[in-house]
Amino acid sequence: MKMMIKALAVASALMMAAATPAAAQGNLLNDWGLEDAKQAFKNIGVTVTDSGVEESGALYVSGKTAEGMKFLAYGTVCSGTPKRCKGMNLSAGFTLDNNAEVDRRVKEIDRMAVGARNGGDNSLDVNRYIIFDDGITRKNLEMNISVFIGISEDIWNGGGT
Repeated sequence: MKMMIKALAVASALMMAAATPAAAQGNLLNDWGLEDAKQAFKNIGVTVTDSGVEESGALYVSGKTAEGMKFLAYGTVCSGTPKRCKGMNLSAGFTLDNNAEVDRRVKEIDRMAVGARNGGDNSLDVNRYIIFDDGITRKNLEMNISVFIGISEDIWNGGGT
C-alpha cells in the first residue's frame, strides 16, 4: 500500500508539472551547467558532495540525500565555455551480495521512470535520463531529480516492484 501511495504521489506531481504552463514555472533551460544542477539539488534538500568537469569534458555533480543515498548527475552532449550539457543522466549504484542477487532484483524492479541494470561487480545500477531539447523549467528539473531520488531510495531500501 505504501508503494502504491508513493507511486500515485509521483504520478500526480508529474501531471501537475506537465499541466502548468512553462511561463508560470520559471525560466526554461535548453541545457544545464554546474550551477543549475547544484541549485536544483539544494532546492530539493540534497547535499552537493562534489562537482566538476571530467577529462572527457562532461559535467558531473555528486549528491547525498537526507537518508544517506549517494548518486551522481552527469552531462551528455556537453560543449562551450563554460561547459553546458543538453542531457543529464542521474545514476545510483547499490552493491549487493552477488551478481545473481543483482539479476534477481533487476527482474523485480518495475518502474517506468527509471532503468535498472546489472552494472557488474555486484552492482545494481539505477538511471534516469533527462533531455533538455526545446527547454525544461527549473521546477521540472527539480521534479525529475526528486522522482529519481524517490524511486532510487525505494529500490535502495529493498522495494521497487
